[in-house]
Amino acid sequence: MRNLILSLLAWACTVSNVTLVVGSSGVVVLSIGGDDSASSLPLGGFVIGSAAVSLAITPWLFRLCTRRMSFLTGLGLGFLGTIICCISIVIESLALLVIGNFFFGMATGVGFYWRFTAVELVPSHWAARAVTLVVSGGCLAAFAGPESAQATKDMFSDDLEYMGVFVVTAIFGVLNFLFTMLVQFPESTNPKSNAIESSHSNEVNQGPALTSILYSSDFLLPMIISGLAWSIMAVPMSVVRVAMHQVGYSIRQSLTVIEIHFLGMYSPGFVAGPLIKQYGPTKVCAMGGALFAVSVICMLFAESEQDGNMGLWLVGLFVVGAGWNFAFTGATVWTANLYRKSPMYKEKVQAANDCLMFLFSGAWIFASSYIFEAGGSQLDGWKTMNYVVVGMLLVFFCVTGVGLQLDIAASRQAKEITNTAKDGMEDA
Repeated sequence: MRNLILSLLAWACTVSNVTLVVGSSGVVVLSIGGDDSASSLPLGGFVIGSAAVSLAITPWLFRLCTRRMSFLTGLGLGFLGTIICCISIVIESLALLVIGNFFFGMATGVGFYWRFTAVELVPSHWAARAVTLVVSGGCLAAFAGPESAQATKDMFSDDLEYMGVFVVTAIFGVLNFLFTMLVQFPESTNPKSNAIESSHSNEVNQGPALTSILYSSDFLLPMIISGLAWSIMAVPMSVVRVAMHQVGYSIRQSLTVIEIHFLGMYSPGFVAGPLIKQYGPTKVCAMGGALFAVSVICMLFAESEQDGNMGLWLVGLFVVGAGWNFAFTGATVWTANLYRKSPMYKEKVQAANDCLMFLFSGAWIFASSYIFEAGGSQLDGWKTMNYVVVGMLLVFFCVTGVGLQLDIAASRQAKEITNTAKDGMEDA
């Protein structure tokens, strides 16, 4: 339990930087002279950075290095992002801001492996609870990140507004470093142990080929669900503060909405684990889809500050965050079940999953501000963007439906095998 708590705190620091950077990226763009159509570019760079690190670094990093060294490498990338973003504020460079966010994304891509590491810290029957417990550490980050950004944005002169935001990312990085150093990782995650285990596995049982795993429904379905979940959640999140400002809401009001959104993303972690254990990851993903549907309805009917209140903004962003939690956590456990069957491919399966997931969602996030502008900005642009989300949600339901059908077929097959075995024993 001690290791899980430390992992939770390390994850909370990771996500605090995410909520801090993501929650303020749109207004930071405006503060350095960018326009509304560029407001989602830093977030797009962030997500593409996560994809890049999953593709180019993490497959060998977590295989050849200890878990501790791997996470510390990620923290180093985050510190580099801090430096670049601070420079971008000084010289008012949108390009450097995007590059800095790219490095933050790389750091987060490594940090997101805490959810996989949580499975390694506990017995197999605790896997779902461990993942959701660690992920629920984001509840702390839901407020720590945005409030830190708000409190420190004027730390320096008016010409350097929001530089304090990026200074705080370094503070969270230092805390993350301390928690990571205190975690006692199991010996099985040592690269030497992995090499011996891998060699033994190759000698005894080659197992299925990696390509057959990556083309299997047990990999493709949860990966697609993860990518869609991120896209459905992040597309409205990336422009919500800009949209709210355009229709009359204050910075404080939009900050409250983004905080409630982040709370929605991580608070369901306390119940998602038991639900996965009882109903299975596929059904929990379907629950996430139902929440997405509710959120889209709320967001489509959101009103300006003059015409109503921000209740629908709050509910819509909270519920879309909750839907992401169910869908993403369910898909994570689904993927973990796959590589438990072929542990020699664990790092590669994780890397492929995260890379494809972030590439897909990153492309949509890059496009979100342009979709918003193309729709006419303000409420018209907001609704246009949510119509696109409706399209993604329909695909989400189709993919989840396929997963549910496969679950039903597997359950029937298992019953038939059991009944056949019973009949054989009776005949004997």
